[in-house]
Amino acid sequence: MFGIGDINGTPRGKTAATVKKSAPLVAHNLVEVIAGRQADETFDGYTSCPLITREGSAMLIEFDYEGRLTPSLPMIEPLNDSFFAWLMKYRLLKPAYMAVLKGRV
Repeated sequence: MFGIGDINGTPRGKTAATVKKSAPLVAHNLVEVIAGRQADETFDGYTSCPLITREGSAMLIEFDYEGRLTPSLPMIEPLNDSFFAWLMKYRLLKPAYMAVLKGRV
């Protein structure tokens, strides 16, 4: 059985970041199984939680199933708040989420 996003019964990681990271692995494993081969990719549970700490500042915390930090953007320190993390959350992700909710994507 394969799945991504909210339908998964996973302990963590039902975010858009998780879907973006896991979708290629699911697609690869589906191709392998359809071809009669063993699924050989495993997902580490990556997820991302941008947390607004105040206006103009946020923390971008990325972690796996084990709770280990897995930062993917070198300019953002995961345990420090920053303007760039806020900019990403407020100016990039929020409009993307709204577009999905309105059926534009």
